[in-house]
Amino acid sequence: MIERSWQNWAGNQHAFPAKRSEPRSVDELRAVLAGAVERSRTVRCVGAGHSFTPIAVTNGVQIGLDSLRGIESVVRSDDGSARVTVLAGTRLRELTARLWDLGLAMTNLGDIDEQSVAGAISTGTHGTGGRFGGIATQVCAVEL
Repeated sequence: MIERSWQNWAGNQHAFPAKRSEPRSVDELRAVLAGAVERSRTVRCVGAGHSFTPIAVTNGVQIGLDSLRGIESVVRSDDGSARVTVLAGTRLRELTARLWDLGLAMTNLGDIDEQSVAGAISTGTHGTGGRFGGIATQVCAVEL
């Protein structure tokens, strides 16, 4: 049983969702979403809970992304770049370590690497430098 009460890392956001789920596959995620629709419940996803905002707060269904982690595929281009397909719950620290092993790297990152990929994209996480975009600018496609 997954604990239903939740708070973000800073402790300034709290939630008591009616249901908390941590799907282990996209098919399990679809089933959780279908159940929420049947019951007319709101849905919020949560990764590391690193945002100061109430983005993951709900009294409906809170979906933890921790079991949806890892790199699914790497497609390299002739110019040395690559397109990497990553699951939403993958933490930035895991992603950068795995990319390093593959001889790849992100263009820009912030100094905190606890966030999930989905959280970093959806909350506008960024690094530094006027010539580099935030993490979301490195995304080619998203499957919803």
